[in-house]
Amino acid sequence: MTFSICATDDGSHGLAVASYAVAVGSTAAHVGRAGAVCTQATTSTPLGVRTLRALGEGTAADAAVDAQVSGDDRAAVRQLHGVDRDGTAGAHTGSDCVDWAGHGIGTGVTVAGDMLAGSAVLDAMLDAYEAAEDGPLDVRLLRALRAGEDAGGDSRGPTARSSALAVFDPDSPRLHHDLRVDEHEDAVSELERVHEVVAADGEMLVQEYPGFDPQRYPE
Repeated sequence: MTFSICATDDGSHGLAVASYAVAVGSTAAHVGRAGAVCTQATTSTPLGVRTLRALGEGTAADAAVDAQVSGDDRAAVRQLHGVDRDGTAGAHTGSDCVDWAGHGIGTGVTVAGDMLAGSAVLDAMLDAYEAAEDGPLDVRLLRALRAGEDAGGDSRGPTARSSALAVFDPDSPRLHHDLRVDEHEDAVSELERVHEVVAADGEMLVQEYPGFDPQRYPE
């Protein structure tokens, strides 16, 4: 089971993902200057890497996803979705992914999940993301992830065991924008806790060193 969201907003883009599998952030999540991509169901890290690379070369997200899926002999058991920095979105759910499986596309946002309690999980994620439109992207993504978990998450039980949040923001420090919970009995709650701690530490760093320039630390 995995459910995830990729989004771009006001120059920033990123993703949040939760899964019953351990260490989902190390395999499924791919974020860079050009966009955000998630590979899941039967996860293929190379598929995610190649899709993100295509975005960096100027291919739109929908075309990049289609190209990678068309060349994959296991496309029927994969999910691949993402957004580019211009807001174009693309998504694929293979016909043999474990039920319930599907995806959704909004304005500058995609959601996808497999082995879920039902379509309500993804509906709740999109609704929560859009309802938080005035907040920073990392907060919007976390709220969407929480909504997916609260809507039922995994069909075998509502608690994910691993989670991740990754955001590219060209204008601010990224100290709280690359977080992973590799194994925990309640990984979404733990990701929220870690995000709060690291965000507070980041604020303290900026206050203590007012000359801190995030552009000195490029991706």
